[in-house]
Amino acid sequence: MKMNTEWIPCHRRSDRSLYICGKKMPLCARCVSILAGYLLAPVFAGMHIVTSYYLIGFLLVPMLIDGFTQQWKWRTSNNKLRFFTGFSFGIGQSLLISNVVWFLVERLA
Repeated sequence: MKMNTEWIPCHRRSDRSLYICGKKMPLCARCVSILAGYLLAPVFAGMHIVTSYYLIGFLLVPMLIDGFTQQWKWRTSNNKLRFFTGFSFGIGQSLLISNVVWFLVERLA
C-alpha cells in the first residue's frame, strides 16, 4: 500500500533523504529529525519543563544557519548535519510549546 504524502511540505529529494534497509524515507533528513524532536513536546509539557528563551533560541539558530547558508549557496550541507540541526530545532520548538502551555495554564488557572 502506497502512502499519499503529497500534502506534506517537504521536497523529499533522494539525495537529502535517509534510507533504512535500502528504502527511502518519505521525508528528507531534516524534516524527519524535526518531527523526532517534536515527539519530546508532550514529555516536556507533562514534566512541567519551562526553560530559558535564550536556550530555545540557541537550539533554533543552528538549523536556520544551516538552511539559509545552503539556500544562499555559500556552502553544501550533508544529511548528518541536517539531521542534527533539525533535531535541535525540533527540541527547541518543543521547549517553546512547553513554555507557552505552562504560561497559559498559570494565567488561566
